[in-house]
Order: sequence, then structure tokens, then C-alpha cells
Amino acid sequence: MKNRKMSDYWNMGTAIGLCTAVGIVLGALLQNVVLWLCIGAGVGVVLGAVSANKKPRDK
Repeated sequence: MKNRKMSDYWNMGTAIGLCTAVGIVLGALLQNVVLWLCIGAGVGVVLGAVSANKKPRDK
């Protein structure tokens, strides 16, 4: 079994999922779930795109 770094697991889907989850929690705490859900998903898309762009490609 090949050892992987944590960055191997970080991709677009995990960025969107984790940021959306944080947005849901913040929304529940601040009484506005839909707004924070959208903000979290948007931040996740941006972070995922930036990290996918910076990740070295296998050739």
C-alpha cells in the first residue's frame, strides 16, 4: 500500500463539501442557514479551484 500525503486527498469535492459543512454550522449558529450554505459552497468552489490549479500533475 502506497503512503499518501494529505494533499492527495484534497480535491474539488472535498473543498466544496467541507466549506459547505462549515457554512451550515455557521448558518445554524447565526440563524440564517441558506445564506451561509451558499457562502460556504462558494468559498469551497474557489478554494477547490485554486488548490486544483496549484497541484502538480502526474505525467
